[in-house]
Amino acid sequence: MERMQRRELMGGSLVFGLMVLTAAGGIFLRGTASLPSIYVLNLGMDLLGMVAGYVLFVSCIIDVQKNPRDMRIFMLILFVTVLSMFTDAAAWLLDGIPSLRLFNILDNTLYYMCSPVQALLFWIYIQRFIRLSRPSALFLDRAVKGGLVIPFLMRIVNLFTGIYFTVDKAGLYHRSSVYFISMFYVYFTLFSALVVIFQERRHLKTYQLVVMVSYVAAPLIMILATLPIYGLSVSPPMMICEVLLMYCVLNVDQGRQQVMAERDMQMAARIQASMLPGVFPAFPDRKDFDIFASMAPARDVGGDFYDFFLIDDDHLAMVIADVSGKGVPAALFMMASMILVHNTAEMGGAGMSPARVLARVNDAVCSNNAEEMFVTAWLGILTISTGRVTAASAGHEYPILKKSGGKFELMKDPHGLVIGAMEGIRYRDYEFMLERGGTLFLYTDGVPEAADVENRLFGTERTLQALNGAPQGSPKELLVYVKEAVDRFAGGAPQFDDLTMLAVTRK
Repeated sequence: MERMQRRELMGGSLVFGLMVLTAAGGIFLRGTASLPSIYVLNLGMDLLGMVAGYVLFVSCIIDVQKNPRDMRIFMLILFVTVLSMFTDAAAWLLDGIPSLRLFNILDNTLYYMCSPVQALLFWIYIQRFIRLSRPSALFLDRAVKGGLVIPFLMRIVNLFTGIYFTVDKAGLYHRSSVYFISMFYVYFTLFSALVVIFQERRHLKTYQLVVMVSYVAAPLIMILATLPIYGLSVSPPMMICEVLLMYCVLNVDQGRQQVMAERDMQMAARIQASMLPGVFPAFPDRKDFDIFASMAPARDVGGDFYDFFLIDDDHLAMVIADVSGKGVPAALFMMASMILVHNTAEMGGAGMSPARVLARVNDAVCSNNAEEMFVTAWLGILTISTGRVTAASAGHEYPILKKSGGKFELMKDPHGLVIGAMEGIRYRDYEFMLERGGTLFLYTDGVPEAADVENRLFGTERTLQALNGAPQGSPKELLVYVKEAVDRFAGGAPQFDDLTMLAVTRK
């Protein structure tokens, strides 16, 4: 079990345990012999419901198939439900004790505040499954969230007026004739939930529809049925059954779907990684150059890619690119773009310039780009025997070059339009020399745009400082050093872009 899970389990067990033990201790101290049978029945139901709530809480913590995003709001619903049972049990125990009259009033006030909060939390919870887009639904959303202040204020007013309930000097609870008004917010919120559930029923699965409607309908029916029957509190234990149903049917299913989605994402990540050159040294029989590359996706799958391959014995093609967007769409577009660049350059041979390769890839992408995504790319072809590099850029980051015995310096090359923007674009070739002992460093914007906890960017200057501060070594050692420098700067802050680098040294 992870440390966070253990903390949540210990903290929740302490809170739930205190409520259960306090209620049980109160029953023991007062004794059941002096209580009417209807009191004993209610206390038994509340105590049983609290124990069931704790068991459900533990199940939620240890459930490996839970949906963490939905579980947070669900836990709040569970806690408020158990709190309502605790305050209900306390109300039965305090009833008829004059010396504890003030505690009785405050406890009943807290008990009657639980229902509006439960209703609001359920309203928020169903929005995990229903998207509120209609004007009527958005109006109800504002009314429900803003209207919570009314029942809170009215319950405070009740302390001075007794419009809902009073506790006389003998410590006995009395419900007023207009008590039902205290539940107006709950009625309104649950009715609003029914409206939006009905509006979006086509987008819900049958079991989701049934569970949501039952969660709304059951309390309404029970409240109306027991309203004239003072002395029987069936709502709290019934609500724990509803919460249990909601957990079993909605959250567990959501969790299973998430687990399946995570497995699919992990498989997609493995497929994506397998497409990138990942075996190093890449050319163990070549002693005239050394090359290394790495990609650290911000998510399970990334939109960056790198590639390198020998067009012939004397020409090495190097590619680095960054696809717009994130997640699976970017990963799919990345793989398609990578295949296009690789195949076009390989089939064109050493005679096809990088500019022509990028132009053909751009036309191919634009011919079928319904999602209007684009790619920044840098393509260079190194003539290994002479060190001459012919390159072209489709809006990609400036390459960084170190001459033999010199320092890494930014090389501001001519940029063309990104791939996928419009058809018919022509790119421009340019040339530079990679001397023996020199190193070419290529990267995506995930390096200079890495951010720390204060949202400061790593930047180009720090990138150059890291490169020039790296020990003299292989391209692999260089990339490892730069990655460590970025990680130190970020200080654990989450990154929102892939971090991809490629370095080649001519020996």
